Amino acid sequence: MARKLVPEQHEGKRHEILEAAHRCFLRHGLQGASVSMICKEAGISPGHLYHYFPSKEAIVEQMADEYLARLHGVFGRQRETGDAATVLLSEIWSMESWEDTAHCRILFELLAEAGRNERVRAILARNTDGVRALLSQVLKAGQARGEVDPALDPEHTSAMLIAIVDAAPMLPLMVPGIRFDESRALITTMVRRFLRPEGQV
Repeated sequence: MARKLVPEQHEGKRHEILEAAHRCFLRHGLQGASVSMICKEAGISPGHLYHYFPSKEAIVEQMADEYLARLHGVFGRQRETGDAATVLLSEIWSMESWEDTAHCRILFELLAEAGRNERVRAILARNTDGVRALLSQVLKAGQARGEVDPALDPEHTSAMLIAIVDAAPMLPLMVPGIRFDESRALITTMVRRFLRPEGQV
């Protein structure tokens, strides 16, 4: 008799595998982390892993999709309560220390792998398109309220904002000892001044 699959248990195990893969990717890099390493970290056999994910790329794709879903949630909670800069930076404001940004560093593994792997490049591009769509919506709403410079193109501006925010988690690696709270406040000031309509103080 075939074992009955319980959806909650299935999703729980998928999440455990994703967490194990994330730890492996951070330790060994996306290219260096093998399926066998992920299995060892998750405490399962390769056959068991393939029951949940058909490939390492499928794990990466799921991680990207979950990040986008989480970002939707963060933006959704802030959209009605803050100005454009606050909403755009709501992810970094949801964190309390550089330790909270460690999970973001997986992006740089994805970027490095995207230069070698067309499949990962496509995943990264699709994910970035989704993030840009969210940022563009916020920028357009800010322009409609008069708090964002109407001369800024939301599509292009969203790409620049992604570059700024995605680089932030690298600061403590490049500048040891730099303070999180002060850095976050400076990034917010930079973005707010950049978005401000000409002539507004």
